[in-house]
Amino acid sequence: MSIFAPLKTSIAKLIAPLAICLAIVPNIANANVLKSSAIEVNANVILLGDIFNVGVLRAREELFQAPPLGRKGILTAKILTDIAEKYSIDWHATTNFQKVTVSRKSKTIDNIEIKNIIRNYAADNNHINRITELTKVKLYNNFKTLIMPASDFPSFNVSEFDYRPFNDQFTVTFRYINQGNPKTIQISGKIENLVRIPVFANNIRRNQQILQSDIKYIQVNTRRLPDNIVLHIEDIIGKSAKNSIRAMQPIAEHLLKYPDLVKKNTIINLAFNQGRIQLNIKARALTTGANGALIKVMNLKSGKQIDAIVTGIDQAMTLNSNRRNARLITALK
Repeated sequence: MSIFAPLKTSIAKLIAPLAICLAIVPNIANANVLKSSAIEVNANVILLGDIFNVGVLRAREELFQAPPLGRKGILTAKILTDIAEKYSIDWHATTNFQKVTVSRKSKTIDNIEIKNIIRNYAADNNHINRITELTKVKLYNNFKTLIMPASDFPSFNVSEFDYRPFNDQFTVTFRYINQGNPKTIQISGKIENLVRIPVFANNIRRNQQILQSDIKYIQVNTRRLPDNIVLHIEDIIGKSAKNSIRAMQPIAEHLLKYPDLVKKNTIINLAFNQGRIQLNIKARALTTGANGALIKVMNLKSGKQIDAIVTGIDQAMTLNSNRRNARLITALK
């Protein structure tokens, strides 16, 4: 008897995994036949192919009406078994509690979605110049979130669009089909193309040199923006104000100038270069000027008045010097 004991143990070890495999195989087969325990359908009718993995021809077999939008249907183990038997599908329920939940695919159009549709339509039909992250749509109506079957969403289209550019207001009419019924929605609102522009955070004094800390940004409707407004901060920093400029207002180009490097009645260094002759003399500025500006100066020794070009802070160069550069040419234009 002791001789057969190891043999029985070995056979038992072989049979146990085999039994487990045989028990698992039907479940695996069932799992491959049944698509999922929760399915979404896109049509009004549940098809055989929505529930079971079957051939292409049999997949189009209609079973019953899909549940209404927003609700779920339950296919119990008995219903699933009856369907499998009717269409000769090799499937059976693993438990009496097995079920499949069925729901309709839906499309939700919320406040953000409807604004995007309106914005895109306005741009595509040249009602607005461009679409940016600053293009804003404001709805006057209290638009409620619209939920429709996903299969009906392609029918959701703009049928009428009345845009009034003088005040940016619009009225749009949408037409669509919802579960077989024609529907209409009319929405009014305002669509604005905004641009981000630099302005002064505080009032700027006359001749005050502008620093980056003096500037902040605001959003302005492009329709109300004059052509001569400065749009880039690089065109402002380092310049100065010709006159006082109010804070939080669009900055016109003509309100700015390059800062004065030479001021009237100050003593400056005047350079003279002619051939090998290079002189630096003291002069009094008779006018104020920015870099490259043409000013009048007076030689302190001779008292003679001459024209000069501003080259730096309290620095100028006589017009008859050889070092005539692009700044000189620009100043004389």
